[in-house]
Amino acid sequence: MTETSTPRLYHGRRWNYFKDCLIERFGGVVYKVGVDAGFDCPNRDGKKAWGGCAYCSQQGSLSPHQDPKLGILEQIEKGRAFVRRRYKAEKFIVYYQAFTNTYAPVSVLRERFEPALIDDSIVGLSVASRPDCINEDNIGYLAELASRLPYFTVELGLQSVYQNRLAWVNRQESVEDYVRAMEMLNAAGVPVITHVILGFPGESRQDMEDTVRLANDMKTRGIKLQMLHVIKGTKLGVMYGREPFELMSMDEYLDTVIHMIERLSPEVEIHRITGETDSESLIAPDWTRQKAKFFESFDRELLARDTWQGRLV
Repeated sequence: MTETSTPRLYHGRRWNYFKDCLIERFGGVVYKVGVDAGFDCPNRDGKKAWGGCAYCSQQGSLSPHQDPKLGILEQIEKGRAFVRRRYKAEKFIVYYQAFTNTYAPVSVLRERFEPALIDDSIVGLSVASRPDCINEDNIGYLAELASRLPYFTVELGLQSVYQNRLAWVNRQESVEDYVRAMEMLNAAGVPVITHVILGFPGESRQDMEDTVRLANDMKTRGIKLQMLHVIKGTKLGVMYGREPFELMSMDEYLDTVIHMIERLSPEVEIHRITGETDSESLIAPDWTRQKAKFFESFDRELLARDTWQGRLV
């Protein structure tokens, strides 16, 4: 590991923020519009397990302002109207967000992905999946989308390289699945965003660093860092209700995220430094409701420490 002494700036920031990259690439504000396209998950339907991962909501991480009862096109229209009004978005990426969006034959993927490309304001798609649902059957279609569209990514949940030693997580997936999927997607020219959860009970900072390092070593194009949330209606929520466990404070999490990005390649686009759950569903930690405050603290602390993404790469 080497240390650089000159701050690297990205659009004036000390970290490579995905939203800034989109503005530079497309010349305006671009936002994702999440949809539920009716896919299931092998960790929910009995193929691998029942009930899903312990931390996963019954909505499959769908944004609270989305309505899965609507058709895909109706969801897109509702989502576009929301982000256009709230964020002044001019262009949109349709985010197949809920559950495992490659868990079906390619004919079904085509039926559900192609209709989203309704006009030029839709600049691409982002498809959330599990590493064990990337295979020889669908890799060709994913590569086709990556070559056709101005923007296309697959989002893979890695979460933690050690979570399967914690039986309660119920991930039912191995690190080898992630490595195999990344090798296939890299070879096919399909960009990947890797999801990482920080703060699993029993994990050390070194454990978390090992997870980020693997994503980095596997040439992930982007990364989403997420504080572990305890959400109502999840197995984790039941466990927490019976016997609350310690979660990182905002200051602890802030220090952890800075530690991670110092060791993250400067080329990796950071899509998220903390997640959010709607107030009605969130059990803990309460500080994650203050997303704007965390962002401000993050930028301020990078400056105060005179550090930046990739400083220790």
